[in-house]
Amino acid sequence: MAKVREKTGKGPARRLRQQEWIPAVCYGPKTSPLPLSVPRNQLLKCLKEMGEETRLIPLVVEDGSTRTTKKVVIREVQVHPYKRRVIHVDFHEVALDEPLTVDVPVEITGTAAGVADGGMLNQIRYTLSVRCLPTDIPEKITVDVSPLGVGESLHVSDLRGKVPFEILDDDSYTVVTVAAPESDKASAVSESSTEGGEEVTKA
Repeated sequence: MAKVREKTGKGPARRLRQQEWIPAVCYGPKTSPLPLSVPRNQLLKCLKEMGEETRLIPLVVEDGSTRTTKKVVIREVQVHPYKRRVIHVDFHEVALDEPLTVDVPVEITGTAAGVADGGMLNQIRYTLSVRCLPTDIPEKITVDVSPLGVGESLHVSDLRGKVPFEILDDDSYTVVTVAAPESDKASAVSESSTEGGEEVTKA
């Protein structure tokens, strides 16, 4: 639930926060920026439930005796630099028949084959940019790493055609990789340091 703000600026915004309300704004391609305020406890609960997801949420806006419901996504949450308290939030109103771009969390499943051989699994990308209709926003992109051996990687190109939405990131971007064991790396460095010259023994 949100209320339309009649006054804007630093002073009114500060007074809102003292009353446990968070200044906000709602905008969109067909919506003029609308200053709002939202209850702090409701906002924090919503953010906690969503985690890293981008989720379509109904925002009830009160303007005097009038109530309207907007379909929105949270575009930006501003946090105080050292108090770590939410100080402002941006809502983006969407048209349900028009695609939008959102960042979706990447979730790793399975145990990479290379890990059993001593390799180390490294997740490089934790979110990917996706373009889809608002009603089709995925909660997450699940990536099965079971087939990956030591030295192998999975790229964005490997995910295309396996998900029912458009991934906007470059095909060459690495999502996850299995690095060689540290002992193998050390051996490779040792061998390369002795190639091309004789070992020198001090007297």
